[in-house]
Amino acid sequence: MALDTGCRRGKLTGLTWADVDFNELSVNINKTTQYAYGEIFEKGTKSENGVRVNYILPYTADILKKYQKEQLQKKLLLGSKWQESKRVFTTDYGTDIHPDTLTKIMRNIVKKYNLPPLTLHGLRHTNVSLMISKGIQPQVISRKVGYSSVQVTDKYYSHFFEDEFRDATNSL
Repeated sequence: MALDTGCRRGKLTGLTWADVDFNELSVNINKTTQYAYGEIFEKGTKSENGVRVNYILPYTADILKKYQKEQLQKKLLLGSKWQESKRVFTTDYGTDIHPDTLTKIMRNIVKKYNLPPLTLHGLRHTNVSLMISKGIQPQVISRKVGYSSVQVTDKYYSHFFEDEFRDATNSL
């Protein structure tokens, strides 16, 4: 989900199953979770552009369906011990997951498979970088990842647009 949507971890931990539309292959990004003062709480996105519909690949939807099925099996197994948060990503007991947990999971995956260093937030940058390399317009990229403006995309990723800038001369 992090790679496919380009979402920050708080947006991922804020997702509920009601936000996922398997028929449309879309995810409604409309909230985030944070940990503060010893508890996890939900809040709105930083900006209006943070609220958006993001489309996912069929492969990602299939993984989500399998994960949802596993989550339902845990719920049945635990019975009254299951704490229904309705979130996509939960603890083993169904409660809201700490945003740092996703970071730890990513760190463990990198270590387990001996991958080059990559953070969870790095998947967001990879998402944007891949879209740029495929020629996706900056306006679309900004909308997909929830940046407040195209200028933010340009500010952080202008070095990726160098080839297009160089090629602009040839188009004359």
